Amino acid sequence: MGAQIALSLALGGAAVNLWGRRADSLPGSMERCRAGYEFLVSEGLASAGDAETVLARIELQGDMGAAVSEADFIIEAVAEDLAIKAELLARAEKLARGDAILSSTTSALSASDIQAGLADPGRFCVAHYAQPAHLVGLVEVVPGRRTEPEVTEAVIRILSETGKTPVLCPDIPGFLWARIQHAVLREFVTLVGQGLVTPEACDTVLKQGYASRLPAMGAFEHADLAGLDLLNGKAARAVWADLSNISDPDLTPLGSLFKEGHTGMKSGQGFYDWTNERDPEDFKKKRDEEIVRRIKIQRGADVKL
Repeated sequence: MGAQIALSLALGGAAVNLWGRRADSLPGSMERCRAGYEFLVSEGLASAGDAETVLARIELQGDMGAAVSEADFIIEAVAEDLAIKAELLARAEKLARGDAILSSTTSALSASDIQAGLADPGRFCVAHYAQPAHLVGLVEVVPGRRTEPEVTEAVIRILSETGKTPVLCPDIPGFLWARIQHAVLREFVTLVGQGLVTPEACDTVLKQGYASRLPAMGAFEHADLAGLDLLNGKAARAVWADLSNISDPDLTPLGSLFKEGHTGMKSGQGFYDWTNERDPEDFKKKRDEEIVRRIKIQRGADVKL
């Protein structure tokens, strides 16, 4: 994720210092940046002739002090662990300029909780990039309770200037992106647990049905199009009343799989078999190709159906 964010910022014209907790991880991170750029070139979204110029904006740093001492914007992308993030950001804060902005790409941890351990919490604001960060345009901007308004504005400006679409989100569990993602998953997992449907059917409905119109129409736009009278009628009320209210994942097939040691692609088994039926790397490649295809459509390019 850190490499993807570094590439995204470099593509937007920023000079980037890329630091890792393990120095031996840095060459691999740079290779991921190069591979990401080469993929953009292969898809016609970047110029091969600009590769060295863009990648030269990313400088590997083995020392945190050298990485952050002159930085305007510092963002960490470590594991979703509050203690690890808080310790890392506190270290960076001591080595950075007093006016540097500190950020995290967390998707679930509270911005207020993260900033609590900083000497100057007002300089912190979440910037949640979604994977793959160099392809997905949207970034959630989440200020904590003590974030200074001008810091939030600066983060929005930085993201906009580097080609992203920043959206201001509240500091609530899951912000907006993960929240809707969990709401959909909770409903589908409950239905799978009841034996009413398969994971394959749910994913097909999302990819081939619901998602096909999302780039053109959001939830509230659809509500207005369908008519609020219809969505407030008996049929809609019956659906709302029947939606899952299970709050504990342990009570669903998700919890059962986890207890059996199945963690998805990482272990080779989740809702799907990722050892025989599906290849994780091929899946990620096709995911990225589909994201790029939709980027091209949004930019008005002709694409193959």
